[in-house]
Amino acid sequence: MASLQEQLYIEVASRTLGRLTKDLQKKHEPKKGDRFNVKGITYEIGPPKFFGQGIQFEVSSKIPGDELPPDYSESKYFEEIQKQCNKCSKNPESVDMENIVRETRDQERKERDYVKLTYQYGTVELYDDKEIMREVEKQIKNPSKDLPPPVPGATTLAARLILNRIGESLYDSAAKNVEALIEANNSIRAELKKLKKK
Repeated sequence: MASLQEQLYIEVASRTLGRLTKDLQKKHEPKKGDRFNVKGITYEIGPPKFFGQGIQFEVSSKIPGDELPPDYSESKYFEEIQKQCNKCSKNPESVDMENIVRETRDQERKERDYVKLTYQYGTVELYDDKEIMREVEKQIKNPSKDLPPPVPGATTLAARLILNRIGESLYDSAAKNVEALIEANNSIRAELKKLKKK
């Protein structure tokens, strides 16, 4: 059974990634479920998992197979995405290519290839213990009404501040990870357009 810490982290991470997805659906074109579309490519943020002392989640995008030149494979596109995402300030823990087959209502099979990036953020990346303790001391000396809301299971002020900080950090980090994937797709597609013109 999951520890209380694990449950609280996952609850905060799920809420945070759900909020980010809704914001991205508003900013871009919403798709069914938790997906969104940017310039014809579908993106998705997967549910969080607890690992060791932090959070893990996946960011994925469809490989635009119908746009690729005849001599340019899905695998080559995947390799280019992998190269670009590994140049970012936060490297994915893993980069995988996944083939998804779906049956449509009219019994037609749709096969699509996806790039799936797995990111992990440890607690040291999500919050700073010393910063939390400084905030707790500040609140003891000079209580403020501007505090994070109570969280069931988080009985101390420090726990509330930590969970709040995890939510803020995870939102910013995951948004950067999604942006990096969008930029990688845009960059590769721009190069492919140049190849087609030659």
